[in-house]
Amino acid sequence: MLSELIDFLGSLHPLIVHLPIGILLMTIGIDFIMRNRNNSTVDKIVTLGWFLSFLSGFWAALFGWFLGDNNYYFESQISIHRWGGIAFVGLCFFVWILRYLNFKYSTTFTQLFNLTAMVLITITGHYGGEMTHGQNYLINNLPFVTQEKTTHISEEKRAAVDSLFVFEDLVYPVLEEKCMACHNQKQSYGGLNMTSFEALLKGGNSGIGIQKGMPYKSLIYKRVSFPQDHPKFMPPAGVPLSYDQIATLEWWIDNGAEKQIPVTAVRKDPKIQRLMELQYGLDLREKSYLETLTLTPPAPSDLEAINGEKFSWRFINPEESFLDVKFTAKKIENADLVNIQQVKNNVTWLTLTDCRLTDNQLIYLANFPNLTRLKLQKNPMLTNKGIEALRALENLNQLNLYGTRINDAVFATLGQMKNLKKLFLWNTRVTPAGIESFKAQHPEVEIIAGL
Repeated sequence: MLSELIDFLGSLHPLIVHLPIGILLMTIGIDFIMRNRNNSTVDKIVTLGWFLSFLSGFWAALFGWFLGDNNYYFESQISIHRWGGIAFVGLCFFVWILRYLNFKYSTTFTQLFNLTAMVLITITGHYGGEMTHGQNYLINNLPFVTQEKTTHISEEKRAAVDSLFVFEDLVYPVLEEKCMACHNQKQSYGGLNMTSFEALLKGGNSGIGIQKGMPYKSLIYKRVSFPQDHPKFMPPAGVPLSYDQIATLEWWIDNGAEKQIPVTAVRKDPKIQRLMELQYGLDLREKSYLETLTLTPPAPSDLEAINGEKFSWRFINPEESFLDVKFTAKKIENADLVNIQQVKNNVTWLTLTDCRLTDNQLIYLANFPNLTRLKLQKNPMLTNKGIEALRALENLNQLNLYGTRINDAVFATLGQMKNLKKLFLWNTRVTPAGIESFKAQHPEVEIIAGL
């Protein structure tokens, strides 16, 4: 019963640990702003702030001590975090006593106390962040800090993340480096051979090595995550597994511990995805169609077709192969649409706004293979019939039909456009009921239908 109570109190540490930080920052802020005012009320508020910082810090440190005794964290990390927190509590108590007893000390000592408290908060918070989120957590996102990436993944593999697997490319190389000197076919200490996937799962004399879906019952995970002074901590010598490597192992076991779980599966878990991006240098974002596309730049002679007063255009990528084309005249003719055909393979964004575009003219757009964004707003002659021609645009993901004459029947066509992600339907004849019905069937499509 007592053990369960201590575990429960330990779990409250992350909840209350921010209280002393916030209270102290507010106290120092009040002390700094009101320093030159000889006001007894301000002195009482600052004194109370130091007392509340001590009180909340005391409980946070106590609950943190309980949490630290669960054998989950590395001793090298928890020791500095723990004693930094205790030093902070002691400082708050000391300053409060001085102020409570009305002990007079100079402004220099006030500044020294404030600075020391801030340093202790920073150090304690830094190591607390590392324990929870990984090494160098607080500085990982600084723009001028170069991140060290795990070296066992080649640049070629990093570029082709779809072909990477969590076990084969992330977990196994770490175990090979850290564990297999003692756990191989020739030297299987404790009866554990880690040179094959099957043997790894089987474990050794102490029991099953990996229990799928249950990292905290898996002996291998438990041994590498023990405190370093634990008699069963692994590896007993050399550099232990980092937080990131342990977190990757935990995620792999928790998600089934299969041999070929693709690395891209971590997209379902933003926390582990971010960790892998930082630790292994992997770009795990789901890439848009254009990010995967390589095109030959258009020839200067082809660009002549869209030069002149009727068109404006620009390249939207450094390789100058993706075109954003806009028709700028008041009325579009069939000949203008024929001219755009000269660069149809390179047109990725196309704007035909307020140019009296008709249903029959939309057939000219049906063979733009790389068109992803199409703006047709303010063309009141466009109806459902014309939109049917756009079904052939397989890679279209954004379509603006604002100010056209489409109605609910258009959803039958739009529903067949597999890659559509965003629709603008303001000031059309579609109804709220029609929009809700379409969204129920296609929740991945964002619809903007007005205020």
